[in-house]
Amino acid sequence: MRRGYKVVCNTAAGRHRYMNLLVPYVLANEIVDRYDIWVNTLNPVDLRFFELLAKKYSKINLIYIDDNKFNGLGSIFGFYKHCVEEDTIYVKLDDDLIWLDPEAITKMVDFRIDNPDYFIVSPLVINNCAGTYLLQNEGKIRLKKYLSSAMTWESSWCSATFAYQLLDWFHGKIIDDSYKNLYMGKKTISMLRFSINMIVWFGATFKEFGGVCPDGNNDEEYFSVIKPTQLGLANCINTDAIVAHFAFTYQRKELDKTDILLKYENLIKCGDDKVRLIYENIKELIFMAKENTDIKVPKYEDCRPKENKIRVFLRTRRIPGTFYDWGRISYRLKEHRIEFDDGFIRV
Repeated sequence: MRRGYKVVCNTAAGRHRYMNLLVPYVLANEIVDRYDIWVNTLNPVDLRFFELLAKKYSKINLIYIDDNKFNGLGSIFGFYKHCVEEDTIYVKLDDDLIWLDPEAITKMVDFRIDNPDYFIVSPLVINNCAGTYLLQNEGKIRLKKYLSSAMTWESSWCSATFAYQLLDWFHGKIIDDSYKNLYMGKKTISMLRFSINMIVWFGATFKEFGGVCPDGNNDEEYFSVIKPTQLGLANCINTDAIVAHFAFTYQRKELDKTDILLKYENLIKCGDDKVRLIYENIKELIFMAKENTDIKVPKYEDCRPKENKIRVFLRTRRIPGTFYDWGRISYRLKEHRIEFDDGFIRV
């Protein structure tokens, strides 16, 4: 509880190799009443890990896909309807957040209460286009060329090299305790999509529309742009709370080969005793999950669209010396195809 509000964290899960860094920060925070794990995976080790996690920690609440039909990212949209309780503040955390400012959750809940007019609020996220733009705009970092705040193909979310440099630079800030010099106050934003790596909202606000993300909408686009614009509301980034995000899709393969996860893991091992103890317990649970993957639930049906393997292979071939693949080139070539819907009546 915090100032009369129940505090519920949630994560669309997930991957144990990242969550072993995230979960200790969440469970160690005294104001968190419940931690909802949105179980959205077919990986048996991950599924078993979540079962063991819920058995050990009473704050953990597992939420499964309603119809047991797994559709990858598309299944996540159905979980938001569980985030509509009155007098409750929800804190959504990506499963690959690898470091949290020790008071990040508390700061963000307080910021949410003190700033009720925003639709969603976010901390400053390291390795996030909007976060990187703010660091650049305020002179906290210097880049060789201007970086737009928009999530375009040219922005930093595609580059594993830049992500490593950024996360390594920030790691040094944590080590010497100078990361607080990056605080910049609150930054209001509107009609701009940003990565919702960590966002906070009132359950009462989402209850007004049932927490439903309509079919055909990406949850990130819907909650950062479409819904707040419909309601005439802005969003806000509270840069006085900071978290570190590991990787976006196009960064992950290369970043997984680096030492950056180990560096952030060592921060836990040398940090707060409570966080470290939970981390050690979670490592034991992961070992147990790998030893025995016999899960009780769920028995998900894989409903992801079947793709032509040859087309997937060709689409994902990277163009040498760039962060582009042929699929992204094709997408860019189609960007100009904006037309009226055939069923639209022109007055």
